[in-house]
Amino acid sequence: MGDTRKIEEIRADLDRAKSRFLEVLRYGDKAISTYDLSMGYDAEYYLCVSCLLANHIKYYNRELKEAQKYGEQISLF
Repeated sequence: MGDTRKIEEIRADLDRAKSRFLEVLRYGDKAISTYDLSMGYDAEYYLCVSCLLANHIKYYNRELKEAQKYGEQISLF
């Protein structure tokens, strides 16, 4: 029970994941760290080969859907 995340936290993670995906899509290798580039992980790798950034979005969407399964509790305080 202690490891249940709040819907707001999940939404924030989802927004960050979407933002990061769009950043790499728009700017390509300029959005990738020098370290990752030196290891051979470029924008094409993250977008096409591993699909890591897209998988983050899918994961958080699924987590959000599961968290909202029984409706959303409105915070009173």
